[in-house]
Amino acid sequence: MGKPVPQCPIRLGEPCSLCEPGVTGPEDCGLVWLVMTDPELRERLAELRRQRTSHQAEDGLRTPPSRAIR
Repeated sequence: MGKPVPQCPIRLGEPCSLCEPGVTGPEDCGLVWLVMTDPELRERLAELRRQRTSHQAEDGLRTPPSRAIR
């Protein structure tokens, strides 16, 4: 069994690629810290997450039941 791969909270749907030197994951990433401590950036990220969730829900409605992921 493999080790779980943390997801990047900024690049939605992508794994943490340790793109900042010296980080061990999202928990100590400077970019994540910057976005989460800036009210405008945090709100924009929340908007992007809501859009992504609604698009995923719409895609689920369009997928025939036999092909839907359960």
